[in-house]
Amino acid sequence: MLKEWLQGAYILATRNRYYWNDSATRLQAVKYLLIADENAELTRYRGGELHITAVVPRGQFDWIKANLPDQLHVSPQLSTYYYGFNLRRAPFRDDPGLRRALSLVIDREKLAQLVLRVGELPAYGWVPPGVYNYSSQSFDYRDQPLGERLAEARRLYAQAGYSSAKPLRFELRYNAGEVHSKLAVAIASMWKEALGVEARLTAVEFKSLLQDIDRGEVEVFRSSWVGDYNDAYTFAQYLKSDFGLNLTHYSNPAYDALLVTAAAEVSVAKRRELLQQAERVMLHDHPLIPLYFYVNKHLVKPQVEGWYDNIMNVVYSKDLGLL
Repeated sequence: MLKEWLQGAYILATRNRYYWNDSATRLQAVKYLLIADENAELTRYRGGELHITAVVPRGQFDWIKANLPDQLHVSPQLSTYYYGFNLRRAPFRDDPGLRRALSLVIDREKLAQLVLRVGELPAYGWVPPGVYNYSSQSFDYRDQPLGERLAEARRLYAQAGYSSAKPLRFELRYNAGEVHSKLAVAIASMWKEALGVEARLTAVEFKSLLQDIDRGEVEVFRSSWVGDYNDAYTFAQYLKSDFGLNLTHYSNPAYDALLVTAAAEVSVAKRRELLQQAERVMLHDHPLIPLYFYVNKHLVKPQVEGWYDNIMNVVYSKDLGLL
């Protein structure tokens, strides 16, 4: 029950003795501190003021892994970061081979280890790992050596009519931000080195980016999708042709038909297989390039009992206790 609320500082909630399962509740109160600066949050955690952090500072991640490994919790999140193609205009509208070539040459492991550096997972599929009752699908080249992937990409690039004398040129548009900029620079460099692609990088305000995408005034754009609930359909529906948030305007009748059938299927096993089949169809078409899966990151003191990592990033205080 709400006991105190000092705006901008903290919220104090106390145990509700009228809660139906009060006998299983162990905490007498929970104090939620509002800390805008993630480094300040870490300082207060190390000083003993916090039992759990909401985030982990990007710049301190390596130090935390080395010094507080038993208190660091990193787990998959219901979110995928991707680059989308504008499938309403050339050069990507009618050339899945060209789209595949651009995906093939991206070294996602290098991005995760050297650019992101806070535990994010390389994405070779669309649905994040850990989603309930689902096995995430992957591009067919996930386990292929990078050298073989580069060779195939160059073949597809040439097949699309591009070469060192006639390089592919397009704009990659993304919302301004340090991580977005670093990723764009790294990926543009991979495209340039492997294929000779000349990608022009343009950072804009997030609102402007959404407007540009909506008007179709982009070629390749940065975005992400956060699932609304713990089920693969929330990701599958995103790319359905008549779904209003389908930013790439991907349209494949076979994909849509699988989703319609899955939505009406009462067998859990059959529904899962239909959604997995749909993901494989979409990945074959390459309407977008998944780059990484977000992760939840928390520090949790050893005296906290009952903590559980989960893809929804929701841990109920009723399940926790203190030693």
